[in-house]
Amino acid sequence: IRVIDSCLHRRQRRWTIEDLRQACEDALYEYEGIENISLRTVQRDIELMRGEKLGYFAPIIVKDKKYYEYEDPEFSITQMPLSKRDLEEIGSAMDILKQYNGFQGMAGQEDVLTRIQDHLQSQSSHNQIIYIETNTRLKGLHFLSALYDHINKKEAIFVSYKPFKSNQNKELHLSPYLLKEFNNRWFLVAHNIRKNGIQTIALDRIIAVAHDKNGNYVENTFFQPETYLNDMVGVTRNLKSKKEIVTLFIDAEQAPYILTKPIHNSQQLIRQDENGDIVISLNLILNKELERLILGFGCHAEVLAPRHLRNSIVQNILTSTARYQE
Repeated sequence: IRVIDSCLHRRQRRWTIEDLRQACEDALYEYEGIENISLRTVQRDIELMRGEKLGYFAPIIVKDKKYYEYEDPEFSITQMPLSKRDLEEIGSAMDILKQYNGFQGMAGQEDVLTRIQDHLQSQSSHNQIIYIETNTRLKGLHFLSALYDHINKKEAIFVSYKPFKSNQNKELHLSPYLLKEFNNRWFLVAHNIRKNGIQTIALDRIIAVAHDKNGNYVENTFFQPETYLNDMVGVTRNLKSKKEIVTLFIDAEQAPYILTKPIHNSQQLIRQDENGDIVISLNLILNKELERLILGFGCHAEVLAPRHLRNSIVQNILTSTARYQE
């Protein structure tokens, strides 16, 4: 169809059905190694271009019962206006894109998004109906674009980083691997060249990022990104950590929320009592993010196993209780 369109758009010559067939055959042989395109195939594609199935409504006419051409000499399927449905779908996507403004630092993107938004509003009555929880005041969002580019280009980077528990900036030489959003904050997972290990750092603690032109990028042979992230809640872990089975009791008040929004993709229902209480299991790596999540359920959740996780939760609850008693 693209070849036929290209031919009909070139009006310096006249095109018979055989000319179009030969042009299609030449193009398909060059790009796909396909030969012997039939006249029937070309005729069927012309009808598709004319009809509504593909939405082209191409004004293809036959002159002198022999020559095919566009009745409108300016027509081309590559210049088709967007349909109302196209506008609605792009508008919905724009609702989401606009809220991830941390990536708008990429050259030209902010201007492109603005122009697309203006164009959509001038051609449709689309109103924003999707709102994603984002924290535009979060520090470090402006580093997203640069880090994305460094990861994509596999470039070593130099990062000036200030941990919460230190008054001094740390100078890190990293090979960046992936960006992860968790709990409305962004994190970088990278290989620390000096420590020869994987490090996760929060973007809101980054002071500066620069391309380390003298540094050697270390390829990621340490983990598979999909399994690295899927084996836990949140972003922090030790590569040597092993997954454990966690058993949780959830009371009837919170059970519906846990059943409809699982804590982790490994969640399994072990038991559901008549009063609505449930017991679930999780198969994942233990970390601080998981503990904070469990503590967030307050009195509605209880860790049944493993013992060391239960003890850690108990210690946190006792410390909190002591503070309130004071």
